[in-house]
Amino acid sequence: MQLKSHYFKILFLSICSLGSLTLSCSWDRFVLSRVNESTTVKANAAKELLAKDKITIVLTGTGSPLPSESIQNSTAIFVNGQFLLFDAGDGVAMAMEKLHLPVSEIGAVFITHFHSDHFADLGEVIDRSWLLGRQKPLTVYGPKGVTDLVNGFLKSYQSEYYYRTKHHGESVMPSQWKGAKSNEFSPKSDGSSKIIYEKDGVVVYGFFVNHEPVEPAVGYRVEYKGKSIVISGDTANSEFLKKQSFGVDYLISEVMNKSMIAKVEKAYESINHPRFTKIMKDIQLYHIDATELGILTEEAKVKTLVLTHMIPFVKGYIQTKAIYKDPILKVFHGDLIIGHDGKRIEIPLP
Repeated sequence: MQLKSHYFKILFLSICSLGSLTLSCSWDRFVLSRVNESTTVKANAAKELLAKDKITIVLTGTGSPLPSESIQNSTAIFVNGQFLLFDAGDGVAMAMEKLHLPVSEIGAVFITHFHSDHFADLGEVIDRSWLLGRQKPLTVYGPKGVTDLVNGFLKSYQSEYYYRTKHHGESVMPSQWKGAKSNEFSPKSDGSSKIIYEKDGVVVYGFFVNHEPVEPAVGYRVEYKGKSIVISGDTANSEFLKKQSFGVDYLISEVMNKSMIAKVEKAYESINHPRFTKIMKDIQLYHIDATELGILTEEAKVKTLVLTHMIPFVKGYIQTKAIYKDPILKVFHGDLIIGHDGKRIEIPLP
């Protein structure tokens, strides 16, 4: 009886061990499959986006400082094998990774102004691009003040850089590529543009925009092989933006429906909330209204208008149509794209 009991005990343990081995092998295959899949997806995305003689816009963040489901403002432009990032609001670094963008290939970041929803994640963009394998210099361009901004992030991340290299070694985390350098420029007060970046046929111009009292504030224009893209940054309606947007293929612009924000202002006033009443009133002064934007793009002969940084944030066809589409398309007769996080726009080249 004892012998039989001992036999069944050995058999049970053997079956359990076999089950554990099978489960372990199953997990090994699962993990290997997921790693292969992830690596392949990222490699294919990088190959597609970084192809020469091609332009792809990715709206990495279309939000604003007001609470919404969107990542704060940021736009990635892939042009002739270069990865250029315009602004880096909160959440952008991880958003880019979820979109399978080749973060390690970022070559330049362009900051429009110093409201936090346009630079809050700059430190993470710099750090994550290095952690994920960047082995080239990263330059952050922007108006006066961008050097202080970059140096502030570098100082706060100095221990992070040190420990990563100490732990993984120079071969994996080469310290020569950590951090970033800044390149400051002063926009011309007459509204004309100046070249701030030029590489392999790709040219980026910087120009003054009116976001008073936020000064300096700039927009950017990207040109390559006869195609042009303007990024407005945050701006009130102005002749500067109209001049720089004249005839462009794509204008990526912020927009506000001021009549809706005025209603929000009145609502806060009705519940005796003076702080938010004042904020809602003030923000109407330095953003461009939907109707104003429609008129500007029509007069500037913009081919395609892309909306980002939309205030207020809306969801669904009915709200989007009433608050943004209708007032803009009433006066603008080009193509209109309502932006959302992750939206990709391919620009065919001649």
